[in-house]
Amino acid sequence: MLRSRLAASLLLLIGLAFQTAHAQSQALNGQIEGSVKDASGAVIAGASVTITNIETGATRTVQTDESGFYRAPLLPLGTYRVTAEAAGFKRLVREGITLTAGQTATIDLTLEPGGVTETVTVNSDAPIADPAKIEMGRVINEREVTNLPLVSRNPYNFALLQANVVGRPNVEFGVPRISANGYARRINYQLDGNYNTQSDRAGIRLMPISELFIGEVQVVTNGFAPEFGNTPGVVFNAVTRAGTNEYRGTVGYRFRRTPFSSRPFFSDPTKPKPETKVDDYTAALGGPIIRDRWHFYAGFERVMRDLAGEPQRVITISKADQAALIAAGVSPNAFPNSIPASQKVGFFIVRTDAQLTDKHRLVGRFNLFRNTSPNNIAGGTTTLERSIDFIDRADSVGLQLVSTFSPVVLNELRYQYARRKSENLPNENSGSGPSILISGIAAFGAPENANTIAPLEVSNQLLDNVTITRGLHTIKFGAGFNRVRQTQRAGVFARYTFPSIAAYVAAKSGANPFSYTQYTETLGDPSITVPATFYQAFVQDDWKATSRLKINYGVRYDLYAVPDGDPNAPLEFSRHFHTDKNNFAPRLGIVYALREGVLPTVLRASAGLYYEQPWLDIYRRALQNNGNPRFVTFAVGPSGVGAPRFPNTLGSLPSGATLPRQSIEAVSPDYENLVAFHTNLQLEQALSPNLSLTVGLINSRGTHLPVYRNINPINPIGFLADGRPVFSTTVSPTTRLYPQFNNVLMVESVGTSNYTAGTLVLSKRFSSGYQFSANYTYSHAIDDAPEQNLVAATSYVLSDPTNRRRDRGNAFADQRHTFVLSFVGRPTFNLESGFWRSVLNDNQLGIIATANSGETFNITTGRDLNGDGVGTAGDADRPLFIGRNTGRTPHQFNVDLRYTRFVRFSERFNLEIFGEFINVFNINSIVSVNGIVPTNPDGSLTGPLPDFTKRNPVGTDSRQFQLGFKFNF
Repeated sequence: MLRSRLAASLLLLIGLAFQTAHAQSQALNGQIEGSVKDASGAVIAGASVTITNIETGATRTVQTDESGFYRAPLLPLGTYRVTAEAAGFKRLVREGITLTAGQTATIDLTLEPGGVTETVTVNSDAPIADPAKIEMGRVINEREVTNLPLVSRNPYNFALLQANVVGRPNVEFGVPRISANGYARRINYQLDGNYNTQSDRAGIRLMPISELFIGEVQVVTNGFAPEFGNTPGVVFNAVTRAGTNEYRGTVGYRFRRTPFSSRPFFSDPTKPKPETKVDDYTAALGGPIIRDRWHFYAGFERVMRDLAGEPQRVITISKADQAALIAAGVSPNAFPNSIPASQKVGFFIVRTDAQLTDKHRLVGRFNLFRNTSPNNIAGGTTTLERSIDFIDRADSVGLQLVSTFSPVVLNELRYQYARRKSENLPNENSGSGPSILISGIAAFGAPENANTIAPLEVSNQLLDNVTITRGLHTIKFGAGFNRVRQTQRAGVFARYTFPSIAAYVAAKSGANPFSYTQYTETLGDPSITVPATFYQAFVQDDWKATSRLKINYGVRYDLYAVPDGDPNAPLEFSRHFHTDKNNFAPRLGIVYALREGVLPTVLRASAGLYYEQPWLDIYRRALQNNGNPRFVTFAVGPSGVGAPRFPNTLGSLPSGATLPRQSIEAVSPDYENLVAFHTNLQLEQALSPNLSLTVGLINSRGTHLPVYRNINPINPIGFLADGRPVFSTTVSPTTRLYPQFNNVLMVESVGTSNYTAGTLVLSKRFSSGYQFSANYTYSHAIDDAPEQNLVAATSYVLSDPTNRRRDRGNAFADQRHTFVLSFVGRPTFNLESGFWRSVLNDNQLGIIATANSGETFNITTGRDLNGDGVGTAGDADRPLFIGRNTGRTPHQFNVDLRYTRFVRFSERFNLEIFGEFINVFNINSIVSVNGIVPTNPDGSLTGPLPDFTKRNPVGTDSRQFQLGFKFNF
């Protein structure tokens, strides 16, 4: 009822807004606003304010209103000069203003009496505690992007520098493990404000991109305006570089070799250290085509690197088992110390910014990404015979047209086409014949994911936003859509599972061709295409109520048109999927300057609803596994009908055999989209003109979190000691709701969550040769929603299908303490000695230091304790009286370092020589362990909980060093 009332009220607000005004997107732009007064504090109406981008020559002239207030929205990013003129006053020029993505810079101007031919020049940026900022976030600026240590060359890792974000970086071009506001992997990736999020699972970016192409990164976690949506977590907007009036370029080379790196943690010390070889070539050039009107930027990066040193590539099969398998005929080449994974990656960009006329500015961008990753598999008990090559290709075209219809009416039209195709192909190391799995010991034979596509995604996005400035109000509205079409192809394989090496040897020798425990083969069409269209609209009013108070209020509406169901599905739930049409998201933000002046004090508060887009894997799984024999898995024991003699395979359902009862998946008929209610309060105090301290409190309450539950078991036959019902394993009309199926795994939007956090941020912008940001977050995330459809996360279901409260516990994203420091320093020493002046100057240091609590993990048993048909691999059922996610890995510590020495040839030409470290102190931080523990059949532990740090631990990367050279001109 409350949501309905809010929707009705906000529909009225939308109607009023459309009668009076306008909207904009600041994802690729910024805004400058402020007041013009005389020395006595009286406002000056009708003053002319000219805003000039000193790098491109672009200008905008606006007039102050009757309250002396001016606004210039939708400005290109860069460095600005603001000039104010009024009759009877000296001209005032304010320089040194840096405008970053999404920023509203407050530039208040005070004019002195005199003639307009007289000029007063002031060099000063916007206040560091800016009274125009409402959201909780920061911009990683160009200096940080370029000079912080980034051995991975993956700019998406920069999201972890923001307070209220937990996780860990990715050491190559994959996606980092990012969570915010207590929601695991919830991140809305954007590229120049356009959609850049892969739509199948949470946490994946669509278009990989080189750091070389990024001018700055906008990271927002809370309090963001209605123009942003589709996530309750992080908005990550990477803004590409643009050309200026000066020709500028770089040519670079970075490399790593085996002696530069430490031995991977937990690798076999008796074997040679895995080879490390990385070569990285970069080149970029930008400049004017027509000065002050048309500029370009182009860049290229080529990376070739080995990944054998990554901890997850280490093969952990014991020497004795390796010897036994080699004796059984497995090639010795299947057992390297580490999987010889590598990458061959190419990036390309071209961007053009053109002032077509005085009223129309066009930005066009094309990105290309190509990645060939041979042997892209993890190690552990997996041998090299399971190897595949990962081939990943992506392209993106983005356009933005900003039109000025009048000094107070602007329009922004944006379009993007993006395409990504990821597939796995067999290679020369791939095994042949059936796939072999010896439980807990080794996996070899043919790879099970050869020739898969995951995914082929095509996205077409169109947005239009209008901005009209009227007095103290800037009301914004916009609408658009994104059409997504995704194709996936599952693996086609035949697998024999053996209980021991001896059983495998017996089958291979012919002594017992049926010594396996199970034979599994996929049959049918493995390909499926899932289309969807995401519509959006928003309206907001940015109201400068007083000189100290600013209010931003508005509403966003999203309509996610999910795929159609299968009308021939055996189960009614899969014949039609419900579309949630109640996604109204009202938002309110307030910022108040408690104290003005040189050292202002600013109070910020916001509240609002934030919806998440539905992940397409929810519907793909329900379409592909709905009980139709379109693509099925046939599993049979050695004595079952149609069981093959090892090593034969079937190819089709054998004569006389019937498919076993299928386990199917479905979507609840009343499924709704996840929605979070965020509130946050921040107090920022400027400690100096360039240093501020911010204290923040955050709360988020989530509802409609997706939860998978097996709805089929009914009529429990008993109970475990903790009250969990136990179901019969016999499938019949008295034990199953749908006896024609085995498991019916349904996703329901019933989960709830609560997240509370406190943040402390100390920020210094660049001055006196250095800048830094240090933040600490204490947080606690609780939910009752074991999750699926997340990147790089175990997929859990409810441990008790009758009582969701048993799974209420620490969220997967719960990480209590997080500290992050980023620092870039380039000090200048004015010394008399030319020698020491040369030695001590032109040195630069970049540091990223982190100290975090450990990550949660579930303590589970390998048994299906309650007979509900899930959890046999230990992924759901927990021992008696042990809560969900009560395990926690040890604390994590890491320091990355970059040192740069500049060699100057002239004011324009210089050479950078730099060295970069990952984990410079070589600290082994364990990030995952084996959480399965032995229990009795009743779920009780067979002994005390083990030391999990000694049970198949996986650590962060050992120390890696990279040496580089870059010529700047």
